[in-house]
Amino acid sequence: MKVSIAIPTWESHGRGVEFINDLLRTIEMQTFKDFEVCISDHSLNDEVMNEVKQFEDKFKIVYKKNSQDRGNGPANTNAAIDLCSGEIIKIMFQDDFFYDDESLEKIVTEFENSDKVWLLNGCNHTKDDGHSFYWELYPQWNDRILYGVNTISSPSVLSIKKEVFDKVKFDASLVMMMDCDYYYNAKEHFGDPIYYHDVLVSNRVHENQISMRYDKNLQDEVNYCLEKYK
Repeated sequence: MKVSIAIPTWESHGRGVEFINDLLRTIEMQTFKDFEVCISDHSLNDEVMNEVKQFEDKFKIVYKKNSQDRGNGPANTNAAIDLCSGEIIKIMFQDDFFYDDESLEKIVTEFENSDKVWLLNGCNHTKDDGHSFYWELYPQWNDRILYGVNTISSPSVLSIKKEVFDKVKFDASLVMMMDCDYYYNAKEHFGDPIYYHDVLVSNRVHENQISMRYDKNLQDEVNYCLEKYK
């Protein structure tokens, strides 16, 4: 298996089925076919699982109902990655989706032509409808990444060789800083990523996304990261 797509899922305030359907349909349309989809599901009900079953005859799916650390997004993302057997692991959050039908093909080609072991691709955003798009963001590094200045975007822009995740996992103590922390940690261990300036995924902006509902102090997470790396 060349590519594993790791997807952490949950009910998402009643929209989990809608979100995972949108994502899986864009996976089905990918031109590159040597992949598996690995889902760790924190849902209390079976709605997401039943929706996933509708795609089992279209491509390989590894599904696990996960009751461990329920509600912890980084832990569920780690659990989804643990299910992966592919050489390349593509992270996708369930409310995001592939914008380009050639996304996987382009990612694989970039890895084949580079000795780097992780990749950050461009993205755009959709105002919840999945049809209107705005704000194209192309990943770039900045020295204030650990202060929460995220010029890269969400983990849905991240692809990693399996060897990276064997050493660098998402920190389950974090929420808003889980992505910035991971990017910094991966760079410390493995050097610069491939910065692929093409829009491959779309980030869905909606009222129930974590960044809209998070009620804790972001500065506390920043302080935690600064202390973590001294």
